[in-house]
Amino acid sequence: MIKVEDKRELILKSIIETYLSDNTPIGSNELNSSLCIPASTIRVYLKKLSDEGLITQIHISSGRIPTILTMQNYWRNELDIDSELDIKNEIFLYHLLKEYKIYCLVYGGRDLVLKEIFNLNDKFIILDFEENEIVLKYNSQGFDFLKTLIGLNLFDLENIVLKVKFVELAQKISNLKQSLVYSKINEQRAYQIYQNDEFAKLLDCTVDRKFNKNLQFEPLFKKGFMGFKINAQFLGKSVNIIFAGSVYTDYNKVLKQIKEAA
Repeated sequence: MIKVEDKRELILKSIIETYLSDNTPIGSNELNSSLCIPASTIRVYLKKLSDEGLITQIHISSGRIPTILTMQNYWRNELDIDSELDIKNEIFLYHLLKEYKIYCLVYGGRDLVLKEIFNLNDKFIILDFEENEIVLKYNSQGFDFLKTLIGLNLFDLENIVLKVKFVELAQKISNLKQSLVYSKINEQRAYQIYQNDEFAKLLDCTVDRKFNKNLQFEPLFKKGFMGFKINAQFLGKSVNIIFAGSVYTDYNKVLKQIKEAA
């Protein structure tokens, strides 16, 4: 016999996964067929889940769908963003994200490490990242401070620079990161998320600063939308990727297809 709490979770999960798969509201008869729980029992749980604000009806005569809050909690527990992606075909990625209405920003910098800093005639400080460099106006305090940061990657360096309000270096890091944007896919979707000029923040890789957690909902995104950051290899380069779209998009299915195509 299925426990009461298990029935509740089973019914809720079935509604979520059915809606992600088919984008179709589900009723007690469909749940009865798939779960083998009496329809009368299911209707009791549907009422409870509705009262708790976890599911809702679009129309009085229609089945139920999960609420935005339910989907946010679902993705916090179920989204698979810990394993690194390996993307070898940009055209495949483009068509997949178009199909699922997902915006995507691909940018490098994860493998850039501050190797050394140099004082150039007390006029400039040069930060050496091997294949890239940043040039700053010289001052002795800045030079001494930066020497303590040798060995950090670009993103860790940026976090520290922002905390101490080292404005010139923060801007130079932003410029460097912008030069490392490798791909933007489905920019129209970025606009649809906001419906105003706020969408531009998703086109700039400085949006990375707002991802103190790799999964973000409001206030970074408008209600009903979300974004997440994941590590990847993109055409042989170490990158971060930010995906953004509706909370009702099946992101695990998308990630699975990307992994299977690798």
